[in-house]
Amino acid sequence: MNSNWDIKNVTTILLIILHCKGAKAQSTKKIAILAGTDVTLNCSFKKPEHVPLKKITVEWGMMEDKETIKHLVYTFQNESAKVHREGSRVNQTGLLQGNASLHLFNMTVADEGLYRCRVIITPNTYKVSSQLEVSARPSVSLPETATVMEGEERTLMCDITGFYPENLAVTWLIQNGSRVARGSMARGAISRDVCTGMAVPNPDGTYSVSSHITVQASAVGSGGTMYICHIEHRSYPDGKYTKSILLTVQDPGFNAVTLMVVTSLVSVLLVFSVIGGAMVFYRYFYTVPPSISDIIKPTIVYAMKPTNLKCTIKRVRLRELKVKWYKITANRDCNAASNSQSKALLSHKDLSDQANIHSESMHHVSTLSVCLSVSEDQAKYQCVVLYRGRKIIRETTVSVKVTPLFFHISSMPQIPEVKRLLVLCCRVEKFYPDDLHLEWSRNDGEHVRTATNYGPFSDHERMYSMWSKIELTIAQEDERAVYTCRLYHSSFPGPGYKDVLYHINTQGTPPSVMFIKCEPLLPLLDEECTLNLFVKDFCPEQVSVTWFKDGQTVPNSQFFNSPPSLNVNGLYSMWSFLKLSPTTEDYGSEFRCRVVHRAQKEPEERVFTLSDLIVT
Repeated sequence: MNSNWDIKNVTTILLIILHCKGAKAQSTKKIAILAGTDVTLNCSFKKPEHVPLKKITVEWGMMEDKETIKHLVYTFQNESAKVHREGSRVNQTGLLQGNASLHLFNMTVADEGLYRCRVIITPNTYKVSSQLEVSARPSVSLPETATVMEGEERTLMCDITGFYPENLAVTWLIQNGSRVARGSMARGAISRDVCTGMAVPNPDGTYSVSSHITVQASAVGSGGTMYICHIEHRSYPDGKYTKSILLTVQDPGFNAVTLMVVTSLVSVLLVFSVIGGAMVFYRYFYTVPPSISDIIKPTIVYAMKPTNLKCTIKRVRLRELKVKWYKITANRDCNAASNSQSKALLSHKDLSDQANIHSESMHHVSTLSVCLSVSEDQAKYQCVVLYRGRKIIRETTVSVKVTPLFFHISSMPQIPEVKRLLVLCCRVEKFYPDDLHLEWSRNDGEHVRTATNYGPFSDHERMYSMWSKIELTIAQEDERAVYTCRLYHSSFPGPGYKDVLYHINTQGTPPSVMFIKCEPLLPLLDEECTLNLFVKDFCPEQVSVTWFKDGQTVPNSQFFNSPPSLNVNGLYSMWSFLKLSPTTEDYGSEFRCRVVHRAQKEPEERVFTLSDLIVT
């Protein structure tokens, strides 16, 4: 009985040792950096002696979790490197010394996440994980000094832009002498309004936020009061940053010298009443009106993206000023009306509660944030400025743009043939408005003037699509020639166009061969698992995929190749699956998949070593 128990436990221990032998992992290291800098993610492994470079496989990936790859960053196999994230590099000389560290350049906030290094040297697998924390340090805008007229109030604005992550805290501190307190909690501080808006996402993945405090002149000390914008964010070395503004009160009263001058002037005015009357008349009836700009808007306004409309007002005090924003829409319930009735058919939607105003002395900027859809193209907006009983209106029309979602050149036939007709078709889909212009050219500078255009056509979402085709007869010297379809559209920033290229290759397009993946990621002993390989973007569709186990060909009956399927880009893709139920004898087995296509210079192979087995 004891003998049977010993044998059972020894067997279990051996299986556990076999499972742990091939995979070596380290704890996850956390690395914190700033956006725009470079970083090195360390990955050291024990390299056996006399192992050539071609026997080393390296896979760096960004992970969804500890086991699921979100996307590959860098791979090295069969002495060939493939860069999946621009600006990533592994020193191949270092691989021979047991160093597979990944160098990443010009980091962005999108690069934040969990990274895993996997080094395979059959039968061993080494894994190292790094948690990368990318922060963007904000830019803080707050003037150093400001004044407030006695008896009035002043709004101080702290603009914080370009920070990541979103979690940021803003606190206003008030310093009277050596004493510092928070916002309106400070003794003697009369702050009518302390308000911090919600963080707004920027196109580059960072965030921006504004915070303001409105202060009455009576809250400011005789020598001025220091107001501090206190920011807490992980991008700062100690987690916090402050910027201050000194607010002083400007006394509109008279001093002794001024009083003497005024007394003299009064005496003169008694004599020259007519001149004094003229001066009073000019002062109150011919005051220079304020300067109000046209509505300022971005050069290109994209659909469903936040856009700011701004109006600048100068030479007027904030307390005398009121700004209203309106969106002007047509009343669609009225189907017919004369020109004299056209104004009555317009409705004004008040958007003033969505606007904010930033003031600096007698300079004010009113901003309205909008997010427009295609159906709101050519929407009209009004900025109405009210002051001293007067009204000035500024109006603008906003044009909405959508950048083409898809553009690609396909060919018929898919593989060009010498002395045969070749038709190239450039498809451009999902753009707005319809002002798209296409031009064809060849890499020798020759323009193609025989293009036939179809469209643009509108769909139910008011988005447009367009096709353009050219026909040419292929000559022997056309091999490797490049044809360009240049797209001009109002949604493209300068220079205002994008190019789509087509390379003439009479040999076809070689496939892009992915790495072998196992499902489940950690196979169970004596339970079925599947090895799969994805082969994509090849032409023609004829391709050969063969599996090998430890150098021996796997029979066709044990694996399945899906029929090649046609992609939207005119190329083919396929999957290959190998099912097996691993036993203890399969531990350390090397599975190799070979892909052969006529457009390849040589066959491509991918290797998977069964080094991780879980004993249940």
